[in-house]
Amino acid sequence: MLCMEPDEEEQRAGIDVIQSKGIKVQTIPLARSQKFENKRFYQLLSLFSSKTYQYQHYYSTAMQTAITAELNSKQYDLMVVEFSQMGYYDITADIPSYVDQHNVEYEIMQRTYETEQSPLRKLLAKSEWKKYEKDEIENCEKFTACLTTSARDAEILQQKSPNMQCHVVPNGVDSDFFTPDSRPIDENVILFTGTISYYPNTEGILWFYKNIWPLIKQKKPEAVFYIAGKSPPPEVESLASADDKIIVTGAVDDMRDYYAKAAVVIVPLRVGGGTRLKILEGMAMKKAIISTTLGAEGIDYTEGKDILLRDTPQEFADAVVNTMNDPELREKLESGGRILVEAQYDWKAVTAKLCELFETRVKAA
Repeated sequence: MLCMEPDEEEQRAGIDVIQSKGIKVQTIPLARSQKFENKRFYQLLSLFSSKTYQYQHYYSTAMQTAITAELNSKQYDLMVVEFSQMGYYDITADIPSYVDQHNVEYEIMQRTYETEQSPLRKLLAKSEWKKYEKDEIENCEKFTACLTTSARDAEILQQKSPNMQCHVVPNGVDSDFFTPDSRPIDENVILFTGTISYYPNTEGILWFYKNIWPLIKQKKPEAVFYIAGKSPPPEVESLASADDKIIVTGAVDDMRDYYAKAAVVIVPLRVGGGTRLKILEGMAMKKAIISTTLGAEGIDYTEGKDILLRDTPQEFADAVVNTMNDPELREKLESGGRILVEAQYDWKAVTAKLCELFETRVKAA
């Protein structure tokens, strides 16, 4: 495995786990353009360049040198590349190659442009969207095939490039790890989880706070809103100071502790792509999920059976309050979500599908 040098303890711990399985890991030092403290400079620079910020952030000569050296020194059976931005590299090799498309990235940039309020960020999102839409398709076309997390994402890519081969391999969840226990729930607790600094999460939280939270408090003033996840930006951290019924945890040791107490898990997203692991984790923990339609994209749900979808503030607020107050409705959604995860989204089934795909391709090569 070749990867950029981690800048977080959690990532370093992940590399240790991979190496403990006997997998060789080579980390590449970050280039100046890839360091977090230089992000804003290179984003502004990209506005005056034909190249996207994605190129500035993902490409480095050190990584290209490492890729070339590895491909020239050994004969591999197959190559998997994470994210379409890695298609900027020269990865020429006479072996099957797959790009793992976690999202359709340009669509996220487009949605960011459509929802962003800051004029400068809006300008940057539009610039990136317009430039990367072309780059993303060209990058994906360099590979034998694309792996997408949903049929919808595959359809979007194939509309742009009809000859592109795509395989749908959904995101998954460890349903043995994320499993309900006997701890009692708190009927007043609303939970949002994720990496809070990720723009779609930040935007969704702020939209919920401004437009939905006041409506919930009118009907259920005892409600408590937990925002659990690492790297909350200042605008999210400040919510806890403004309202003593909002708790911003930061990084947590075990998210299951927060799932366990929650009456409902919310996914008020208006930006994003791919599929949401937070929904699959919540379903595995037998939690009632309330999401926007966009937030649940790519998941094979049945509305009203294993999830509730609401897109206007009033409808979303009503669904949250009604679910918190109605144990029978909660139990219906909890059971339906767990059944869905076990049937379609457990990692064991997902990885078996991926291994079968790779093994068939290698045997045919």
